[in-house]
Amino acid sequence: MNKTADRLYRSPEDKNIEDNFQFILFGGTGDLAHNKIIPAFYNLAAKDILPDHYTIIATGRRYDNKNEYLNNLYSSIENKKEKIDNRTWQSLTDHIEYFQLSFKENNDFERLRKRLLQKSKEDKISNRIFYLATAPKFFAEIAKKLKEFNLLNAGFEHSDSRLVIEKPFGHDFESAKKLNNTLNDIFSEKNIFRIDHYLGKEMIQNIMVIRLSNPIFRALWNREHIDNIQIYLNESEGVKDRGKYYDDTGVIKDMFQNHILQVLSLIAMEEPANLSAQEISDKKVEVFKELADNDLSDIDKHIVRGQYDSNTVNGEKIKAYRQEKQINSESQTATFMALKLFLNNDRWRNVPIYLKSGKRLNKKEAAIAVEFKDNFHSSYLQNQKLDSNLLLIKIQPEEGVSLRFNTRKPASNNKIIPVKMEFCQSCQQFFNSPENYEGLIYDMIEGDKTLFTSWEEVSYSWKFIDKIQQKCEEENIELHNYPALSEGPEAADRLLEADGRKWLDKELS
Repeated sequence: MNKTADRLYRSPEDKNIEDNFQFILFGGTGDLAHNKIIPAFYNLAAKDILPDHYTIIATGRRYDNKNEYLNNLYSSIENKKEKIDNRTWQSLTDHIEYFQLSFKENNDFERLRKRLLQKSKEDKISNRIFYLATAPKFFAEIAKKLKEFNLLNAGFEHSDSRLVIEKPFGHDFESAKKLNNTLNDIFSEKNIFRIDHYLGKEMIQNIMVIRLSNPIFRALWNREHIDNIQIYLNESEGVKDRGKYYDDTGVIKDMFQNHILQVLSLIAMEEPANLSAQEISDKKVEVFKELADNDLSDIDKHIVRGQYDSNTVNGEKIKAYRQEKQINSESQTATFMALKLFLNNDRWRNVPIYLKSGKRLNKKEAAIAVEFKDNFHSSYLQNQKLDSNLLLIKIQPEEGVSLRFNTRKPASNNKIIPVKMEFCQSCQQFFNSPENYEGLIYDMIEGDKTLFTSWEEVSYSWKFIDKIQQKCEEENIELHNYPALSEGPEAADRLLEADGRKWLDKELS
């Protein structure tokens, strides 16, 4: 089994990173570094996966020295764990350096170059990973300075430098294309790692395994047997302190352009010939191309936009979206969207795919529901109405898979009832689901791009989203208000009722 296939079927605990590396973390004092990246390194260190020689160089302006920085990191990790293992913490911090740097100061980049070169020679490390955990507006600027100040060259003949970028990758197709052109002048595509942290979730990684390693699903994964597919990513929280960013993006760019479309591509793609990162990406791109070619002439019948309003729940007053910090009081930004679409290919033609995501809904829940057709007709049913067979892949908060099927009720006159076979991964005793970033960091060090998005995936997803945005503006698609911590706009229910269906997250709750 090749390395990529091995990554799909085995967790990081089963392996060790062989390559030594320098990990240069821009934005090392930010929330992402404190809450995700460094805790992920702590977990990898606790599992004894990291090599003997590696260095994490965290850059930032907030702290004056390493001790001050480490004390704050310790507090962040302590908040996430019941107890910190001091031996693991000491092992990790022996490999961490703090480097004061301003993105605007050329002299700081020259000092960083000298420090990296010194460390490369001391530890004989030729591999560098530049992780941009910064605001998107700094991506191009930092990348240019990496080239300008020769930070990509570690002083060895076979030096390898990679660039890691967080979402969002642009705010539309044109801005994404401009950024990509800048990055491609500095890094090759194979060395650009675009993170969609949703792809690091355990059950997202499990989609292909469920599809491809089980003949009972593999044989039925087409329009002959599947009635509809639903993907829903429901959030109970509001925009919190992300008001300015969110009001410029809304749910369509914050959740659909990346997370939801990535999940859809894994569900809908054709079977890959092998499990290489390139082959999987190529199959996903086919889905994104079809989405970009989608006919949106009747989008008003296929989309519901919403924005959460104020509400009082258990005596607590919940703010409306327009009352949140840094939100325009007349904002037309959608915090909820439901979308019905089709893929025009032999596998999925005429199978409706329903996508839904929103903020301030009544529960936090993410899942994929695959509902199978009911083609069984027999006098044996005696006019009984059967529940459809249903495969539910649960992403969060619970992780697992359930399958609903029909059986005879014991001691009855052939009464048929639905039952469930259920696997709850997160319910297992002593199970501790790896953090999303744990596997992603492992893979970026190994150079495995299976769980990262390619430029083609990003470009076609933006073309699709831009097309929806343009149509919504041209046709002035209505913005429905819904009470905070409710099930969302009633119009979203009517979208499925018109097809004789209903949202399965409501049916299964």
